[in-house]
Amino acid sequence: MKTLADVHGLDHGFFQFPKTTLVNKLGYALAVVAFLVAGVLYATSLGIPDVPRVDEAKFLTELPTDVNDLKFVDVQDGYDPGEYAAQAAFIVVPLELEQGGLARDWCEWVEDDDGGGSWQYSIDFYDANRLTLRDQAGQAINAAYSYERSLAPEGEIVEPPCDSSWSRDIMGHGPNGDNTILSVFLLVEQDPVRYQVLSVAENDGFQNDRVPPEVTQREDRGRWALLATGIGGLFLMYSTTPSLKEDLRRIRNQKPGLVKDIASGPGVLGSQGRFFPHFGPNFQPKESTDYPARAVEDDWLFEVPPLPESYEAPFAQEGDGTLVAEHPNRLGTPKPATVTPYSMGAVVFSLSFIWLSADLRARDGSEFHTTLGWGMTLVVTAVNLVWFYVAWKQFKLVRLINDLPTSPVRSVAVGQAELVGQVRPSVAGTPTMKVGGRSHKGLVAWKWDSYEYVCTSDGDGGKSCSWKHRETKSGGVPFILHDGSGGILVDPEVWSGSKAKLDYGPEVAGWRRGDWRWEVSGFGVGDPVYVLGDCVPRTEEDKQMWGCDPTLGNALLTVVPSTDTGDASVMHYGTELDVMSNNRSIFEILIVPSLVFIFGVFMFLNYTP
Repeated sequence: MKTLADVHGLDHGFFQFPKTTLVNKLGYALAVVAFLVAGVLYATSLGIPDVPRVDEAKFLTELPTDVNDLKFVDVQDGYDPGEYAAQAAFIVVPLELEQGGLARDWCEWVEDDDGGGSWQYSIDFYDANRLTLRDQAGQAINAAYSYERSLAPEGEIVEPPCDSSWSRDIMGHGPNGDNTILSVFLLVEQDPVRYQVLSVAENDGFQNDRVPPEVTQREDRGRWALLATGIGGLFLMYSTTPSLKEDLRRIRNQKPGLVKDIASGPGVLGSQGRFFPHFGPNFQPKESTDYPARAVEDDWLFEVPPLPESYEAPFAQEGDGTLVAEHPNRLGTPKPATVTPYSMGAVVFSLSFIWLSADLRARDGSEFHTTLGWGMTLVVTAVNLVWFYVAWKQFKLVRLINDLPTSPVRSVAVGQAELVGQVRPSVAGTPTMKVGGRSHKGLVAWKWDSYEYVCTSDGDGGKSCSWKHRETKSGGVPFILHDGSGGILVDPEVWSGSKAKLDYGPEVAGWRRGDWRWEVSGFGVGDPVYVLGDCVPRTEEDKQMWGCDPTLGNALLTVVPSTDTGDASVMHYGTELDVMSNNRSIFEILIVPSLVFIFGVFMFLNYTP
């Protein structure tokens, strides 16, 4: 087990792969699966022919009488030399579908969940088959959708009115039939002469040449690979806990074994946790209970500082004024690893989605691709902005914690200060807090949430049930933060009504009664507490109400949220170790989001295929 000496100056260096829990391992496994899927998709995309854009083809009004007059170029990547010639020409020409089937479309009534409905048009293109196509001069060719099914056809058919039930087969009806005229994107091979249909668009006639849609099977497969890569990066991000948090978790997981033979009591950590001492006004001791209690795994990292036998001088130092063992002045400020799998996953996730959104709107594709690309671009940009804003706020907080020395209470001065100590009662005592039919003693600040188990039925008779949050309330009374060198008054009500970050810590009580459930968290007597704010002089009214020792400078001050500096204010259950354990390195907090943000702006403005 790590000791105080092991934690002193804790520095995780440049890189660390935090040890994993079962949940972490599951997340990493899902990330690996996503990356493998991405690899398979990308590898298979390489075998799909890279078809040129339609605007690179030669537009003709009739089929060439001699294909040798066409411009033949080397085919691009993905064309199997055993299937295709090394060179091909690409043309767009209006043709009549004389034989063979192209697609089937239909109109049908589709009901919705409310008993209504609407007419819905659908189309399904046939599998690859051989077609006979004829131009306006009467020249006919045989062509297929693809050879060996390496490409599916792309098609745009004029949608008939859909206000009654009907279906039709879009196919050729012979030389003299009423046939569909199409604008056809063709691949032409020279020796022997072969034609492959790449995409089609229905025309009103030979003179109305609509542009066929782009052929994007290869690109789309690569886009699915990018999507899978981004999802893998997301799993990697959220499966990696901050490196310091894992250290603290391992230490705390050893505590139940260390106290299994110790009887729990007020202020004493034992096998059932640590019970909170209970006080009336003016430090009047009252009978304590074993409910609520601070759980073993949530308590101080090492030994619980003993509570004083008397509270006659709550602001004075204890003994020789030695600081509590977990005070940052004794342990130093821990440093998380600069790089973890979190930052690698963040880069992969962000860049994959930025690249995907840019690729969808900028490269070959349909109107749907472009619309989807712009929609994804807006979402990615919004996420980047929020991420950068949150990262900046977190960076300012971490920098402030690192740069601001933790003051011993005895020597704290007016102004910005960081304090760490133990919760002690003030003359306000620890009022009994009642909620959900239960009484809770020994708390000086609390927050509770209530939930109701609600079941609803849908129109089909199905039933779904879940817990619905109903109410959140908080409260508290002034208490003393004592670090061994002295005590200072803190009023949690001032903090709960501000924009400061007030973390009441892990749950101390939770229960269910019928269809209702309650959860309570808060600060109890003996708990560790961290405060980052402004030390200001107390008012005369405040001194009269909550007690004071005019001979001690720290007794004349109180800690309130910062207002003038614009810096973050924090009241947090635990010591600085607990606060820092939830944070990452400056590189992961700020540098990675900044680089991603800059790259996202660049891709938004300047990306071209």
